[in-house]
Amino acid sequence: MPRKNLLQRACRIGVPMLLYGAASIASAQWAWRDEHGRTVYSDQPPPANIRAADLLQQPSSPAQPPESTDATAQPSPNSAPAQPPPNSTASAAPRAPTTAEREQEFRKRMKEHADAEKKVADGQAQAAQKADDCQRARGYIKSLEDGVRLMRTNPDGSRELLDEAQRAAEAQRTREIIETRCN
Repeated sequence: MPRKNLLQRACRIGVPMLLYGAASIASAQWAWRDEHGRTVYSDQPPPANIRAADLLQQPSSPAQPPESTDATAQPSPNSAPAQPPPNSTASAAPRAPTTAEREQEFRKRMKEHADAEKKVADGQAQAAQKADDCQRARGYIKSLEDGVRLMRTNPDGSRELLDEAQRAAEAQRTREIIETRCN
């Protein structure tokens, strides 16, 4: 039973809202007196030969006449091409972006956002790698200074122990790396 009550409530609210919306659309009407004195109602602007004094009603935002793409379309013989009344502004107001333009702008913003996130993530990964490399270099220099026996592989594949001169040269090279890259 609760589902039925929910549906009834939705209908009680939704139907009046739909009717109100339809009424507001239908209210966008033009009204004017033609040259014979008759009142004419239309959703299109009056012909150009109608004076501003004969204009009885117009929508809040004047409708633009639809452009005919059919080359054989003939205007009615007793009316001029439909134009907005003379009291409307001649300058074109900035138009709202189309759905395609809004979609394109949205995709551009999303791409820029993703690129910025990727740049930040790459920077963090590089910083983490640098910190790890510096930590390893500091550990290596500590091993060199503590006198731990270290071996190196020769080009022929055999191992050899580092003597004091080699140990001092390796320690100096590692210190230079730490000074240049870890500060």
